[in-house]
Parts: sequence; structure tokens; C-alpha cells
Amino acid sequence: MIPARPRLARSALLLLSLLPAALRADWQRSDTTLAWKSGDAVVWQFNFDPAGSGKPFFHPLGAVGGVNVTERAPSDHPWHYGLWFSWKYINGKNYWEEDRVSGLPAGKTAWTTPVIATQPDGSATIKLGLTYINYDAARVDMVESREIAVSAPDANGSYTIDWKARFVAGPEGALLDRQKMPGEPGGAYNGGYAGMSIRMAPRTIGYVSTDGPVTQFNYDGTPQQTRTGERARPNVPAMGFNFSEGGKVTGSIAFLSDAKNTDGKPATWYLINGPTQRPPFFFGDQTVLGPKPIQLAAGDKMELRYRFVLSRSEQTAATLKAALAAWPAEKAAAPAPAAH
Repeated sequence: MIPARPRLARSALLLLSLLPAALRADWQRSDTTLAWKSGDAVVWQFNFDPAGSGKPFFHPLGAVGGVNVTERAPSDHPWHYGLWFSWKYINGKNYWEEDRVSGLPAGKTAWTTPVIATQPDGSATIKLGLTYINYDAARVDMVESREIAVSAPDANGSYTIDWKARFVAGPEGALLDRQKMPGEPGGAYNGGYAGMSIRMAPRTIGYVSTDGPVTQFNYDGTPQQTRTGERARPNVPAMGFNFSEGGKVTGSIAFLSDAKNTDGKPATWYLINGPTQRPPFFFGDQTVLGPKPIQLAAGDKMELRYRFVLSRSEQTAATLKAALAAWPAEKAAAPAPAAH
């Protein structure tokens, strides 16, 4: 017969092991970061230090009990910030790349101190305002209101990040542009990137879309290109990236794009799968400007919405379709009350 005290202790340990990981979460917050820990591991960290980076970003990032899936500031592209958003050109100024000496881009992305609310279950909301500033003209090209909602993890350690951004063009309007695409006059093999992007940790990675595994990578990613390379440009509503070790998936991230981002058409993507590059280069970008540049008149508004699903399990075409189906549609704004 088991003595009462050891039996109670064992029961308590069993109960603790069955509790969701979120209930054992540890929030760590500073003036420039918000991190969510499970035990000794950082599950995700949101970074917003204007002195330490050109854009706010997530890194590290992974499911509870899964591997980190992001890489920050690799030597080849130090302006790659894990999971982050950046325009390429606004009114001709480069907001993406940063000078390797000064660390500054030609166009400045500034932001307010985030308003952050965290919950004991591991969920959080992050709200901040961003301003896109043309250094030379000393003017505001565009402003943005950004809201990020991170869900509590489920029993398997999976959770979602909902990223919503509302943009308003400045007094001179905003021409949102990118490096010319392959097939366009002056186009380049690496043209088109801008917007929501992920630079992935250098692991063994499998790429999958809602159409199935992405295995055809070539020089510039276009269907007519036959030269061997590392690029692909699928047109699909969602992408997934699976990280594995020893043939076993150890973590994944699904990258979903709202159909409204691309006027109801399948989203365009720019993918790089470069395990032999030095350093290894794994990259995904929803090229919202891939089809064409966007011209906003002064005061024009635009909204973009993305969802990310962090999991320890493998992403497949079926799981991506299920994630899209489970993603609530954006609620329409309530009508203004009638004047009396």
C-alpha cells in the first residue's frame, strides 16, 4: 500500500504534467522586448529596440517544445530580422536594405512604444504605430497602425500569430514598389520581394504549399526557367515550412495570406531554398507587390492581414487548407450611428 503523502505528491506531479504549457508560462518584459518562456526555453520573443534593429520583429520563434524557426541578421543580409515586415521602395526610397557601415536604410521606419497586454494563458496583444520617413525630403511617406495577436498554445504546444496592418499614405501619396521582376524590362532574378517575410533558421527544411510539396527550384523561380537554382514563385494562399532533424520533423510554421491582400487572387510568393549557400539561405516572402507596384494617393488606405501557425507537427497541403478554413474572416467595421 502506498503511503498517503507520497501518493498525494505523485498525484500533484501528474496533475502538473497534464496542465497546458501556457499555465506554466513565464513572461519576461524589458523596455525593448517581450518574451514568453516555457521552462528554460524562449517560445517567442518580440523585439522593438529602435537602436538595435531597423524594424520590429519576432526572433526566436517556435512552438512550445519545438525548435526555433527564425534567423536574425545573418551575415549575408543583416537587415533580415527573423519574422518581420518591411516595404522595399516607398516613393523611390529604399526602406528594406541598410547601409553596412551606418546600419541605416535610405528610408526610415520609426515606431511608437508598443501597447502590450499579456495573459496568464500565454496569449498576448501588441499594438504599435509606425511611420515611414523620407530622410531627404523630410516628409512622412506613410503611416501604419499594426496589431499583433498571439494565441495561447493548445495542448500540443501549437499557437497562432495574427498580424494586421492598416496603412495610410502621406501628403504626397505613396508609390509602393520593388525591384523589377523576372520578365519585366530591367527585371532581376531576385526581383519582387517586399512586405511580410521570414528568414529561416539554417536547418533541414521542407517547403510545402496548399498545392503540395514545393520541389521545383530554379534560377529565378519562373516556370519557363530551366537553369538549376534555389528559387520558386508559387501562386497559392498559404505556405508551410517544416524543420527536421534525422528525418523527423521537429517544428514547423505555416504562413497564411488573407485573400483580400491580393484582391481575391492566390497570393504570390518568393522562396529561396539555399542549403549550399554560405551562410545557408532559407527565405519566404509573400510578394504583395509581385503582380505590380501599388500607387496610393494622399490619404488612401490599405490593409494587409496574415496568420502564422507555429507547431511541432509537419505542415502538409491538408493542414494548410485546414488552417485557412479555421482562420476567422475579418469583421466588417460597425456602421457609424445616424445623425439626429
